[in-house]
Amino acid sequence: MIDIASLIALCQTALTSGSKLIASYKKKKLSAPERELLTAAAQQGTFYILSVNEIPGSWVRVGGNDFVDTAGDPAFAARYLEAFRNLCERGYIHHESGVLFKLTGTGFEKARELSA
Repeated sequence: MIDIASLIALCQTALTSGSKLIASYKKKKLSAPERELLTAAAQQGTFYILSVNEIPGSWVRVGGNDFVDTAGDPAFAARYLEAFRNLCERGYIHHESGVLFKLTGTGFEKARELSA
């Protein structure tokens, strides 16, 4: 199971580390899973990091989309959790409360640019 506290710290660090760090990271090309998460969040901007006892591991929920292993491939959820972490590092996501994360203003701009 993923440690929510570490994701919260990651998002907060990215947003408080200064614009130079975020700017240098944003120059890197977005991966396909990063683009997919941003596109899915373009309207409401909400992300949930979820886990339940019946399903091993954690996964990302964006809108009505669950990025979870349903076909016996644990790498699937892992790719999207990694993409979520990367989006936090880019300053596109911030922690709201509990398991809820939201797009930042810059995150909304990028998500909507990708959705257009």
